[in-house]
Amino acid sequence: MLQGSLFLTRLHVNKWWMLAQEVTVLFHGTLVAIYQGNGIWPMFLFGFAGIFVITQMHGLGWSRLTRGLVLALYVAGVLVVYSQQGWAQLNEIVRIPVIDYVLVFVIAGILSGSIHLYRRFRLRRIGELTQAPT
Repeated sequence: MLQGSLFLTRLHVNKWWMLAQEVTVLFHGTLVAIYQGNGIWPMFLFGFAGIFVITQMHGLGWSRLTRGLVLALYVAGVLVVYSQQGWAQLNEIVRIPVIDYVLVFVIAGILSGSIHLYRRFRLRRIGELTQAPT
C-alpha cells in the first residue's frame, strides 16, 4: 500500500526502495508461514526470492559475477531445503512467481481494455456532439 501511495514520485521508481520492498515481502511472507506452522514456508521464501532473482536484481546495476553469486545462492538454498523437504514439493518455488506474473498481465489487460473502451466511447461522444444540429 505504501508503494501505491508513492505512485508518480521519485521514490516509487528508486531501485534501492524497490530492493527494500522485495526483501521485506520475502521475509514477511516467510515468517508468517513459519509462524502458522503449516510447513509451506519454503514456497514463500523461494517464491519471492525467485521473483527477485528473475526480475529485480537485474535493475540494480550489479556485475554479472554478483548476479551469478546470488543465483548460485538461490539454487544452493533450493537444493538444501528440498533435499530435506522432499523433491515432490519442488513445484512450490514456481507458484508465487507464476501467480505474480499472471496477475501483472491480467491487471495490465484490464487497464488496457478500460483505456481502449474509454477512448472509443469518448471519440464516439465527440463525434455525436460535432454532428449535432445547431
